[in-house]
Amino acid sequence: MPGSVLLLSVKPKYAAMIFAGTKGVELRKVRPQVTSGDTVLVYVTAPVKALSGMVTVDRVVTGKPSSLWPLVREHAGLTRDEFDQYYAGAPTGYAIIFSEVARLASPVNLGTLRSLWEGFQPPQTYSYLPAGELRSMQALLGHRRQLCRRQPRGRGT
Repeated sequence: MPGSVLLLSVKPKYAAMIFAGTKGVELRKVRPQVTSGDTVLVYVTAPVKALSGMVTVDRVVTGKPSSLWPLVREHAGLTRDEFDQYYAGAPTGYAIIFSEVARLASPVNLGTLRSLWEGFQPPQTYSYLPAGELRSMQALLGHRRQLCRRQPRGRGT
């Protein structure tokens, strides 16, 4: 979606692995419109309920779940059983592979997000934020971003 930024909802367990560098790929059943170099904002779901960081997309790999597993198994933060259960019945899977991860030193909680963006609702899976809404937060995000941006330890192939 041109002129917008992807806001991705991630469960706390998986967000912690992303920011620790042990999860370098996010798996989805529906392909978000992102390409190499795009920034994706990471919203951590309940009980955290906060915008906690961002990732840069290296690439998106598309394929049958059975062909994705060998590519992502070391970097997905899932067991094979969890992977199979997630993709059960899905003909196609999508792997968003990260090239860079940045955690916000001070996450932006849901209350603050709602005060900045009238009508803000955290997405069930993902949503797109118009560029104008993101621009209103750039200073806030810049101050909260940790100085150390780093490559994730595990990157998919």
